[in-house]
Amino acid sequence: MANVDTSTLTSIDHIFASNHTLPQIRAIRKALHVQIDEKAARLRTQVGSSYRDLLGTADTIVQMRGDNDVVQELLGQMGGRCGRNVIDAKAAGLAKFVEKEQKSGAAFAARSKLLEACVLIVGRILKGKGGLPDSVKKGDRLVLATKVWVLGRLLVNNLAEDGTDAASRRAIEASKTTLGSLRRRLVRNVDKVFEKSGDETARDDVLKALCAYSLVTSSGAGDVLRHLLKVRGETIAGIEESERGRERNTEDVVQALNLYTQTLLDVQALVPGRLSLALANLKKQRLLADPALRQLEGLRLDIYERWCGEEIQFFTPYIRHDDLDGVQARDMLMGWSAKGSEVLLDGLKKTLEHMSEFKSIMDLRTRVLQLWIRDGGKAKGIDPSEMQDDLRDAINSRMLTILDTKVGKLRLVGSEISGTLARWKQGLTDEQHPSLWDEEGYQEALDSGAGPFIQEVVSRLYGRNDAVSKAANCYKTWYHVIGDVKEVVEELRRQRWDNDYDEIEDEDTIEARQQLLSKDDPNMLQTKLDATLDKSFKDLEDQIEKLWNERALAPSNDTVAMYFLRVVRDIRQQLPQRPAIKSFGLAMVPSLHSTVTISVSKAALDEFVTAGLAPRLVVGRPLWEGQPELPNQPSPEVFQFLRALSLSMTEAGVDLWTSAAVSILKKHLSKQLCEKWQEALKHTAVKEEEVKAPESNKKDKKKKDKKKKGKKSEDSKQEKEEEVEEDSTKEEDAAEDEKEKEAADAEPGMTPEQTTDLVTQWLFDVAFLRRSVGATDDGAADVFKTLEEGMYEQSKLNDAAARQRIVKSANDFWQRTNLLFGLLA
Repeated sequence: MANVDTSTLTSIDHIFASNHTLPQIRAIRKALHVQIDEKAARLRTQVGSSYRDLLGTADTIVQMRGDNDVVQELLGQMGGRCGRNVIDAKAAGLAKFVEKEQKSGAAFAARSKLLEACVLIVGRILKGKGGLPDSVKKGDRLVLATKVWVLGRLLVNNLAEDGTDAASRRAIEASKTTLGSLRRRLVRNVDKVFEKSGDETARDDVLKALCAYSLVTSSGAGDVLRHLLKVRGETIAGIEESERGRERNTEDVVQALNLYTQTLLDVQALVPGRLSLALANLKKQRLLADPALRQLEGLRLDIYERWCGEEIQFFTPYIRHDDLDGVQARDMLMGWSAKGSEVLLDGLKKTLEHMSEFKSIMDLRTRVLQLWIRDGGKAKGIDPSEMQDDLRDAINSRMLTILDTKVGKLRLVGSEISGTLARWKQGLTDEQHPSLWDEEGYQEALDSGAGPFIQEVVSRLYGRNDAVSKAANCYKTWYHVIGDVKEVVEELRRQRWDNDYDEIEDEDTIEARQQLLSKDDPNMLQTKLDATLDKSFKDLEDQIEKLWNERALAPSNDTVAMYFLRVVRDIRQQLPQRPAIKSFGLAMVPSLHSTVTISVSKAALDEFVTAGLAPRLVVGRPLWEGQPELPNQPSPEVFQFLRALSLSMTEAGVDLWTSAAVSILKKHLSKQLCEKWQEALKHTAVKEEEVKAPESNKKDKKKKDKKKKGKKSEDSKQEKEEEVEEDSTKEEDAAEDEKEKEAADAEPGMTPEQTTDLVTQWLFDVAFLRRSVGATDDGAADVFKTLEEGMYEQSKLNDAAARQRIVKSANDFWQRTNLLFGLLA
């Protein structure tokens, strides 16, 4: 059965309508009874509550009637006591009483005591005492001390009018002096608050200090602001100067910039709104009614107040708080800002003049720019980019100057080389280190630790005597500059300059600042470094070449050339990565190598030319092998030549013999050997012709003598006599052969066979030297080929196989013995 909404039933006819069944009617009846009961209960509750409120209201009315009766009775009594005549009589009596008290000595003594208390309280409050809790801020202490001082000033002026005797006047004058001293002390304390920078909490102290200064000097808002800007400007200038002989440091610059930015923010936050309001609050009540003064137990105002005159009791400070508007304050701040920025930048430049390390300048740059980015943008009406650019220009200018100075000190390496050459003493300056394998000196270095021992080994290996070490150490000391600059450049590029302290900047501003500080500045520094390095190394190279050219033709220039080679090598081992510097010193290296090679090879070459190229018998002839017999090892003179050359190179220093130096040495030796051998071949050919002519003459004479003896034997008659004559003829021939041999040994020339053997041995020597000395990439072996052709003609070896045997044997012998000539191998 569907529920029927009883709210729609307005009459009984609707209930008993034909569309409602009996059960529905019963349900409607039941619902109506329930609603009737609920409404009856709600009505009973409402009526009961209203009745209770009615009873309470009745009670209140009864109480008010009683209170009204009491008030009417009290007012009637007061009206009876406040008649005109009564009031006039009381006022006249009180005036007479007050006048009498003021003129009495007790009043003067009470005010004197209050003055003494004021002097003591001011000093104690400034010292942080005075009975005040530690939670009281310095600004509040200054204002309170100033109010006490003002009270003291009023008392002095009042006592000066009433003081009659000399003692009183002296006491009053002493009090004036003391108050003057306290005034200066108050001003100094105010200035100390101004000289310090801080956060929002410290800004409240600045505001209280401004109020204190206004009270102590009776200055208006404009004068107070001028004093603040004056003190801040003097403080910035004072920070930028050396204090008590102390050297300037980066903290001074950061402190000055922090005070500069804080001044901009403080003035814009305090002036004119908060400052004017604070000064106006000082005038709202009379001085003696100030709760802070009355709480000072040392003053005892509850006792001494009634002894003060009306001019003291009702004194209210008068201060101009409305003499400064926003336009005037902005103009004053802008003018101060322009002068302050000049002082700040001047101080920054002076501080940078005393800084010579890139790291310290980098730290200062980071701190200064971060401080300005954080606080500089908060100041209204000031473009922070201008000051930022000025700071950047000052710091970048100093960094470029230091960079130019430090990189330019590369000339000191040239000065060290020039000084060494000027002090050069043969045998002393070029004194070599002991050999790498000489044990002397190693133990002493090892006793000092691993570092000195390794240094000793490296010095011996690279031939670094004292002269070379001085130049190398001078260069290494200078080279640290490049590392420092690269480190600074990389750190600059890694820095981020986001201002996330108080606000979120737009991306364009952040990107522009990032471009300036982390891209443009490092690139400028890197460009300057590259240009300065190129110029400095070019100047050093020109200086070294000039020094060498001045001594290239001097006698005993070989040791000087070795010194230049070692110095240039040590410099080239640590060259900056610059295309213009890659070829540093290479132009003079061939000349130096040539000088060294000529000096080193001269003794061995002269000895070989004297002993090895002179006509002589081949001592190794019995050791020849093969068919035809050919030499299988070089002559002793060649072996001794290579051995002497290798020892001479080792004595000069194994560090000198780079592949280029060895190539120049081999080229020089190939040329000299071939020229000397050509002369020896010509000389040998002339001697051979001289030897052949006498031998042919002797053979002809022998034949003629034999013919004559033959004719004599035919005339002999007996056969026995012929045999005897033949025997005697053989003996005579043998004697003649022996005489010819002795004559040949006595002559300077050699027999053709001996000459052929010598030239054949030379062929092997030349093939051996071509494998050792002529093995270069620049065609030095070609001169040996020309020499070999001439030797083959005189050696009478027309067989190509024999020539190949000689070349193969020379190569095989070099493979077996090349390690004996280490530097030539």
